[in-house]
Amino acid sequence: MEIVKLNISGMHCSACSATIEKNLQKIPSITNIKINAISGHSKIAFDNTKISKEEIASLITSYGFPTSLDDSKAQEVAYIKGLKQRLFVAIPLFLGIFLLHMGGFHSAWSGALQLILASVVQFYCGYPFYKGAKSFLKTKSADMNVLIALGTSVAYVYSLYLFALGGSVDFEDGFYFEGSSAVICFVLVGEYLKANAKKRASDGVAMLASILPTQARLKLESNLTKWVAIDGIQKGDVCLVLSGEKIPLDGVVLSGKAEVSSAHINGEELPKLVESGAEVVGGSLVLNGELTIEATKDANAFFVYEMLDLLELSQSQKPAIGRIADKIASVFVPSVVAISLLAFVVWLALGKGLAFALSIAACVLVISCPCALGLATPLAIVCASMRAKGLEILIKSPEIYEKAGQIQTIIFDKTGTLTKGEIVVKECKVFTQKGEDFVKSIAKTLQHNNPHPIAKAILEFTKESKMLELESKEYTIAKGVKGEILGASYYFGQLEWVETCAKVSTLKNENAIALARENELLALFYLQDSIKENAKATINALKKRAITPVILSGDNAQSVEKVAKELGIREYFASIAPVQKAQIVAEFAKKGGVCFVGDGINDALALREASFGISFIDATQLAQEVGDVLLLKNDLWGIVEVFDLANVTLRNIKENLFFAYVYNIVLIPIAAGVLYPLFGIVLQPAFAGAAMALSSLSVVSNALRISKIRLEKCEK
Repeated sequence: MEIVKLNISGMHCSACSATIEKNLQKIPSITNIKINAISGHSKIAFDNTKISKEEIASLITSYGFPTSLDDSKAQEVAYIKGLKQRLFVAIPLFLGIFLLHMGGFHSAWSGALQLILASVVQFYCGYPFYKGAKSFLKTKSADMNVLIALGTSVAYVYSLYLFALGGSVDFEDGFYFEGSSAVICFVLVGEYLKANAKKRASDGVAMLASILPTQARLKLESNLTKWVAIDGIQKGDVCLVLSGEKIPLDGVVLSGKAEVSSAHINGEELPKLVESGAEVVGGSLVLNGELTIEATKDANAFFVYEMLDLLELSQSQKPAIGRIADKIASVFVPSVVAISLLAFVVWLALGKGLAFALSIAACVLVISCPCALGLATPLAIVCASMRAKGLEILIKSPEIYEKAGQIQTIIFDKTGTLTKGEIVVKECKVFTQKGEDFVKSIAKTLQHNNPHPIAKAILEFTKESKMLELESKEYTIAKGVKGEILGASYYFGQLEWVETCAKVSTLKNENAIALARENELLALFYLQDSIKENAKATINALKKRAITPVILSGDNAQSVEKVAKELGIREYFASIAPVQKAQIVAEFAKKGGVCFVGDGINDALALREASFGISFIDATQLAQEVGDVLLLKNDLWGIVEVFDLANVTLRNIKENLFFAYVYNIVLIPIAAGVLYPLFGIVLQPAFAGAAMALSSLSVVSNALRISKIRLEKCEK
């Protein structure tokens, strides 16, 4: 199997992408189809022994949607340019027709001039709609193009018929050249504005790819270098990156030392010093120094590209609320055509005349555009995805936008999630009259040059203290250290071990390590895993949103209890194995929606059991892959932003669907003439075209509001 990425233009909404998917699915050699109606990007899996990617592109083009293998934006730009050119022709010609029709110029030359101008509008400016409608003969799937082409053709052909007969100009028997031209003009305006709005919404996705440089300096066996395109980099290739250059690949540093900034990838403002053995991500900037880096992945698997694929995949998928709208849109066009024919027959049977009946039929066809309905969900999701990217959040599945509102419980792993995973000394209790300075000096001397995490915490705590002369030192693995200082033996380590060696009594069940000498307890150093910044604010914000926080940790009960109390979390579980984590999450899920937040390999099972899982950019690779949401910054407040953005997006989708449904429910009956018997109100095709364009624009403008809506900021 092979995967091809295509650019598809001319799609107005998800009804168009559904038409393409429906017809491609009939081909056995094509197995997996993902199409983003907003960006125009598609990803299609196919059997390359039975069909080529060129043939697939040709097929989609034959459905009425021009398709290219080129990944550039040239086709989209060309489509917008074509719309603009047709608009420049359509608007002045329509105004000319309108003035002739409404200005009282009722003569043969006026009718002839209207016919000439309307013909240019109909067949040049309206060509894209005819081209799209032509695909109906092949796909048997009707879309917006069919409605526009059919509705305007009815008005145009009937006007042509009247002109040929020398028809009069009163309402019952008048020309509708201005009506057909107005519809095409208004629809082109709407399409042009929508295309520009969709382009702005999708441009942010394409910007991700620009994070990586286009070329890499590849090191050869002869120690020479040559520039190669990054797409050609394979796992095991070695590249040289100099100061001021972007790292072109995901890999591990073989040699060199440099400060590296990854602010635009993970949001960390401060650069990090990296040297041999450190892992680096493509797109990071080398501020100073130089690095020799070995690629740990092929180019197509680099993190930036994976993130790009995930972002586009999330936009091409649909939540349940969107799939319902798509099903309605798929039967919408045939239903509208049926209503139009019924209205025509009814008014003709009531003796209102052919002109009136055709006008009503044309209005129903023109005003009933499925685009507002089809754009309601996908455009909101694209705008939400780009807003999330701006907040340094990657939402992998659009299902999150619905699921977030159903969450009742949020379960946190402790170490590395609520806490930094870095041990610190919270407090030192001194029991000797020699004082704290003496105790710190002994502790610093005993732990000097010890790489253990606890030793690092002790050294950080005692960094201002002076070193003493160490006569000898002996480590006992997993217990502690014994040292001879100033002619005395000192013991520093686990409580029970110090009690046994120094023959002293310590405080039991304390999360601390003891320092003692023979028969004398000198001090207890209380340790804790430091809580992350914004952790308390995040927990309080989630509580305000009626989401109950719970801690689920493999750490000991004392450590978990301390963190829970400090953060105000009532329910917690300690000393839990990975399988037990998943089981507990599953039990909570039976009571309601559950979100799990974790960062380790041991969290992967729990992440999968939850309604959805959240992980971090610095989490283990497995946790990153399993989580449904990836925070690209090491900030817990991003969790609150996920929930707030999801609520905003779901509300926006519902508003869009409301606009689309109400528009059609109210205006289709009016277009069919239900108000005419009582109030004498009937729509002209021109007004129907304007109303149709307005409905789509209302959905587009509402979806674009997602990028501007204020989300709550973290109060530190």
